[in-house]
Amino acid sequence: MGTDNLFHKRKKRKAKSLRRRPPSITPYDVVLIACEGKETEPNYFTELKQAFRLNNANIRVYGRGVDPLNLVNFAIQTYRKEPDFNRIYCVFDQDRHKTYSDALEKIRRTRLKVGDRIFAVPSVPCFEFWILLHFTYTTRPFDAPAGGSICQQVIRRLEKYLPGYQKNDRRIFGQTQCYLDIAITRARQVKRFHETSGTDNPSTEIHHLVEYLRGLKKR
Repeated sequence: MGTDNLFHKRKKRKAKSLRRRPPSITPYDVVLIACEGKETEPNYFTELKQAFRLNNANIRVYGRGVDPLNLVNFAIQTYRKEPDFNRIYCVFDQDRHKTYSDALEKIRRTRLKVGDRIFAVPSVPCFEFWILLHFTYTTRPFDAPAGGSICQQVIRRLEKYLPGYQKNDRRIFGQTQCYLDIAITRARQVKRFHETSGTDNPSTEIHHLVEYLRGLKKR
């Protein structure tokens, strides 16, 4: 009886030790993805991470629900507390945010440890423009009356291709993954167009982050 009790105690201690053991980091970049939205963007990148079989210990995704500047401040503070991160990506919309330009400037001026980098991943007017590019190419500016949601205009256009689209959907990456290369190509085309257009409405930098994550395990 005493031997049986000793065996069970050891088994419990081992199981408890395994539960406490932190997930091990795979030998590629450790990345912080800080998202303005609480659900839409975090859900997208979490699903993408699973599809690309990226290690949860390497890729940390946060959804904050704050304005762009506060998001950047959060990302920098997190990096200072946990300096294992090699790269920080701040994903946010322009929409009608008053701190949008301040956030871009803060990222431009921020210096991390040698070799570590912080990136702005903005979308104009919003993240849904990136999703829209999976289905169609457009450089037509999006706008709305004062007080109205510019992003809602993008969503209305997107609903023609994804009826019933919801911002908190957990399956958006899976629903659009087969068009990923097309969206990347179109995002590049939009960027080239805006080199001479005098505006960045509409545009997105999401494709840079997606391409980086897709090729991360090959680095």
